Amino acid sequence: MSTRPPQVIPPEGLAHQAAEWMAKSLQSALATKPRASLALSGGSTPGPAYRELSRLTLPWERVDLYFVDERFVPPDHPDSNYHMVEETLVGPLRLSPSQVFRMEGEREDRDDAARDYESRLPATLDVVLLGMGEDGHTASLFPGHPALEEKSRRVLSLVGPKPPPWRMTLTMPVLLSAHAVLMLVAGGGKRDVAKRALAGDLALPAARVSNAQWMLDTAAAGR
Repeated sequence: MSTRPPQVIPPEGLAHQAAEWMAKSLQSALATKPRASLALSGGSTPGPAYRELSRLTLPWERVDLYFVDERFVPPDHPDSNYHMVEETLVGPLRLSPSQVFRMEGEREDRDDAARDYESRLPATLDVVLLGMGEDGHTASLFPGHPALEEKSRRVLSLVGPKPPPWRMTLTMPVLLSAHAVLMLVAGGGKRDVAKRALAGDLALPAARVSNAQWMLDTAAAGR
């Protein structure tokens, strides 16, 4: 559970507010270092925020993109988080491939793919955008899954309860060590689980990201 009060935004303004938050957080990081890292989630809620972010003026040549999680599918697959980010952010900004550190979901050896990604991660991520599912999962950390309790590994391959089942995900230590984390939640279907998470129900993975700033639309907030 975050100790900071959640921000509640009208649905039509949520994507823009999230983009402004990411831009401000990146600018803060870039004020003290030559490069900044931004880790991105998949899903229907973050996509519009990435489109809004692509329209904002930033020194993008100094920003490196990482991924919070990925399905084990090829990068051009409709279920690929990279595919969505390429369409909404990487393509519009024409970012250099050297700036985009994607999780290689096409790899056959899933654990080797996770270990390789672990070796590519910076020691600490500057900015992380997370979403939350209706079951309270965040990244690909699901309620009751052993991966939720991982303490040493930074990236894991795992089987989740939703198709496609095989996924790669950052672990909780990585999320908790990040400098700035935004939990972006939209839709009335998430109202009850958002209420539980904000009340500190640690059975929900999203509630365990105690360093996150929550931003909800009015439907998710139950207003």
